[in-house]
This record gives sequence, C-alpha cells and structure tokens, in this order.
Amino acid sequence: MDAPAERVWKLIDEARYWPEWSTICVKVWGAPDEDGWQRGHRFGFLLRIGGRQIPFFVTITRVEAGKLIKWHSTKFTITAVRSISVESEGNGCRVTDSKCFSSYLLPIGLAYPRGIIRTMTESWLSEIKNEAESHE
Repeated sequence: MDAPAERVWKLIDEARYWPEWSTICVKVWGAPDEDGWQRGHRFGFLLRIGGRQIPFFVTITRVEAGKLIKWHSTKFTITAVRSISVESEGNGCRVTDSKCFSSYLLPIGLAYPRGIIRTMTESWLSEIKNEAESHE
C-alpha cells in the first residue's frame, strides 16, 4: 500500500470505525477502545458476506501493537483463526489478512466457501488501501 504503516494500522486498530469506510463491515460492537487490543478481549461485528449479513463474535488471541492482531471465532461448528498484520515496506506497507478454518464435524474442503471468503478479503484489503491512501 502507498501509505505509511502507522496510518494503515490506525484504520485496523480503530475497529469501531470500520463501518464508516468498509462496505463489508456493517456494524461493530464491544470493539477495543483507546486502551487498545488486549488478549482475551471479545467483540463482535456484522459482515456482509455473499449478499447476507452475518454476525461474528471473536476473541483476541495475540496482539503486537502496530504490527499484528489475531483472533478466533466459531460459527456453525467451523472455527476460524484470522491474523491481520502490517509491515513497513519502502515508503508504504504490506498488509496481510490470513484465515485458517477447522471443524470437528464438517469437512472443510466441502463446507468452506472459498470464493466468497476470497472476494470478501480482497474487498476488505482494497477498502483499507483506498482509505489509507486517500488521507495523504
């Protein structure tokens, strides 16, 4: 991204404002406040996925301030682990948004909506990029 890592991190860090710049995230509740992200903190958000609005409740599992946020959630017996990282790169930065899914009940290869998740992730990253680069 053609924006400083600090600016991009601030967008990610201020979860309560995600709906203001993201078409994917409709609503956020219980978001970390100015005290920042803490391991064990639970919050929720409503995402627009495949034309539907789906609520998620997540628990923060790892934080490296300014660099990494990791959380997990379980929905329909599928546990998702998501990591969002920001690294400085030249005059800009690289943002990585990775997800790992598992289920004790469902075969992930069949139950995982790969295309929908990929489209959502690409849209989310594009929206972060557009917002960060528009505030130069």
